[in-house]
Amino acid sequence: MKTKHLVIILIWLGLFLPSKTVSAQSNPSLIAPPFQVGEELKYKFKYGIFNCAEGVMKVEESQKEFNHVKPYRLVAKGETVSAVAMIMKVRNRYDSYVNPNNLKPFLFTESVREGDYKRDSYASFDHKNKVVNSNKGSFPIGDNTLDVLSVLYYARSLDLSGIKKGGTIKFDFFLNDETLPVSITFLGNETIKTAFGKVDCLKFTPSVVEGRVFKKNSRMYLWVTNDANRVPVKAEVEILIGSLRLDLTGYKNLKYPIGYNGEDSVNRASR
Repeated sequence: MKTKHLVIILIWLGLFLPSKTVSAQSNPSLIAPPFQVGEELKYKFKYGIFNCAEGVMKVEESQKEFNHVKPYRLVAKGETVSAVAMIMKVRNRYDSYVNPNNLKPFLFTESVREGDYKRDSYASFDHKNKVVNSNKGSFPIGDNTLDVLSVLYYARSLDLSGIKKGGTIKFDFFLNDETLPVSITFLGNETIKTAFGKVDCLKFTPSVVEGRVFKKNSRMYLWVTNDANRVPVKAEVEILIGSLRLDLTGYKNLKYPIGYNGEDSVNRASR
């Protein structure tokens, strides 16, 4: 996997990172999706004390249908800002069309614009025949292979009520021409300060790959709201030089109010 892709995933989707040393295993079952059409999450990316990029993730109503199923359209967009944009202008977009019944992707597309580098690609998932067809060819996949965007929303929709400290969740996702595994380990509960005040969170450590981006023994940490939304609010990781940080800076149309843990809420929260 190219270094470029590791950085892209970290910045724009980047709450999970691939590891070559794990494989898929049985995960908690899915619950009703904790998100809804209209949800929007805004993030700021920092390198040390410097603001480097901004990103937004949305759940939209799709105009496409797949096998007579109208999917969720998941959208992630990101761009460099400030002085970084003057050095390296990045404008990337990722779209994933997922089945609302099991959150498996039908289609993933990406539009990458990084300086003079441009790439447009797609991956069409045939889960029945366990194959993905992309602009690079056809490739075999497993039963629950996701893409790098749908994996985040899939993870948010897992029933974590029985997870214990030290428990690990594992996934497979397809990117470019290969299937890559990712694992996250639950570290426990932690209350953190955010732009919205103190928030009770579940803390995880996703796997990272040592090499040209991450130094030996690097750890990545991810904080997700300990409520019915399961919104990623913060991520930190050490790299070869310095550290990277991702913070939630705004949200719209959450399915539940922040901190809500009940059932059947119809409230729509924005901040």
